[in-house]
Amino acid sequence: MGAKSSRNTTQNNRSDGHLLNYLRSTFIRGGGASSIELSLGLTATGGSTQIYTDGGTRYKSHTFTASNTPGFEVTSLALGSFSNTIDFLLVGGGGGGGFDIGGGGGGGGFRTFTNQPVTVTSYPVTIGGGGNGSTATTQSGSRGGDTSFYGQSVSGGGGGLTRSPAPTAPAPGGSGGGGGYQTGAGVFGAGQNYPGPTQQGYPGGSAPGGATGGGGGAGGAGSPAGGSSDNSSAGNGGPGASNSYAAGTPTVYAGGGGGGAHNGPAGLGGDGGGGRGGGGGQPVPGSPGTDGLGGGGGGMSSSGSGSGGNGGSGRVIIRYQISPTQS
Repeated sequence: MGAKSSRNTTQNNRSDGHLLNYLRSTFIRGGGASSIELSLGLTATGGSTQIYTDGGTRYKSHTFTASNTPGFEVTSLALGSFSNTIDFLLVGGGGGGGFDIGGGGGGGGFRTFTNQPVTVTSYPVTIGGGGNGSTATTQSGSRGGDTSFYGQSVSGGGGGLTRSPAPTAPAPGGSGGGGGYQTGAGVFGAGQNYPGPTQQGYPGGSAPGGATGGGGGAGGAGSPAGGSSDNSSAGNGGPGASNSYAAGTPTVYAGGGGGGAHNGPAGLGGDGGGGRGGGGGQPVPGSPGTDGLGGGGGGMSSSGSGSGGNGGSGRVIIRYQISPTQS
C-alpha cells in the first residue's frame, strides 16, 4: 500500500485560484503564446502626477513648476511590449518687460522631445524663473532663467527693451523681447535658434518711433508698434504654443508680453501667460507674465513710479505610456 499523501487539496485549489487570477490580470492574451504580453508599464515618481487617455493610449504625466533634485525618479522599467521611453516638454522663464515706454518681455523657450529612453535612475529638474521687469531707463528687462532636464535645456525669454536708443539688437532669448520707445525699427530681440527645426521661440516686435513692440512668443512673433507717433498703439505679445502632455488637453505656454504705450493703447499679452503692457499717458506698470507658463512681462508706459512686469516662471512636463491597471 502506497504512502498516504498529506497534501491539502483545499488549500492548493485556493492557491491555484489566486495564481490564475493573477495571471489573468497580468497578461494580455493573444492568438498564441508568442503574442502574450506583460501589461506592466514604466513606473516613476516626482512632481505633480496625472493619469489620462489620449488617442486610445493611457499615459501618466509628471509636472514640475519648481526646481527639484532628485526630480524625476524612474523606479522600475516596463515589461513586455511597453516601451521604456518618455516624452517631455521644457518651458523657460519669461523675460521681464521694459521701463518707461518699454517693450514686452519674450516668452520662455519652448521645446518638446519624444521617445527618449530612460533607465532606473534619477533625473534632476531645473525650472527657470521669470526675469525682472526694468525699473530704470538705463536698463532693459532682464532675461528669464533657463529650464533643463535630461541633458536638454531651453533659454529664458529676452527682456523687453527700455526707452533708449540702441545701436544693436540684444542677444536672443527663448523668444525675443520687444523694441522700446525710439530704439529704432530694426532693434528687437531674436528668438533662440530662430528660424529652424530647433528654434525655441520667435522674435519680438519692432518699435519704429512713438510706441513699443510686443515680446515674441513660442508660437509667433511679437507685433510691431502700430505707428511712429506718441499716440501710436503698442504691439501685442506674440502667441504661445500649445501642448497636451500634462492631461491630454491643450494648454498654451510661453506667450509674449505686450508693449508699453506713451499716449496710445497698451499692447495685449500673448495667449500663453503674456502680461499686458501699460498705456494711456500715465505711468502704468506692465503686468507680470504667468508663473508656470513662461509668459513674458508687459512693458511699462510713461516714466514714473513703477516698472516693467516680471516674467513668469517655466515648467517641465514628462509623460509615458502605462498599462490599463496602473495607477
